[in-house]
Amino acid sequence: MLIDYDWEPGVWIDGQRSSVDDTTDEFGSFAHCVHNDLLAARDAGLIPVHSEITIDATTIRPSRDWPPQMLLTIQFTGLTESTEGKVADAAFAILDRRCPEYLRPDQFANYVGGLCPLDEDGVTLGTRGHKYPPKAPASPSLSRPR
Repeated sequence: MLIDYDWEPGVWIDGQRSSVDDTTDEFGSFAHCVHNDLLAARDAGLIPVHSEITIDATTIRPSRDWPPQMLLTIQFTGLTESTEGKVADAAFAILDRRCPEYLRPDQFANYVGGLCPLDEDGVTLGTRGHKYPPKAPASPSLSRPR
């Protein structure tokens, strides 16, 4: 699910506003944990204090033959091109730390995260995707040139 323009900051599960008191599955708990970590990162100065954070955790169940697909969308408001990269780095560090805590290894292939940074006018600064585990950097070739 994409985040609707009129949603309030906070956590949304399958398009419905959610609070930490709501009964939810592991993916919903993951979304709440990530949101809390992002708020802490904002308090620590890693995310601009004026930026509002909205998360949607949507589980898509295409059929009985396919495992559920988990989509986590994170929207940050009020960013600039110079702050967007720092915010993305902080968010990816949180996602990399929390994914193995809340998702089982057999779910990793069915999870995708997306960051949607917006500027002060609500214009998208681009999007970034997240998968877990992160791809390892390519190792240099050990063969010698001929």
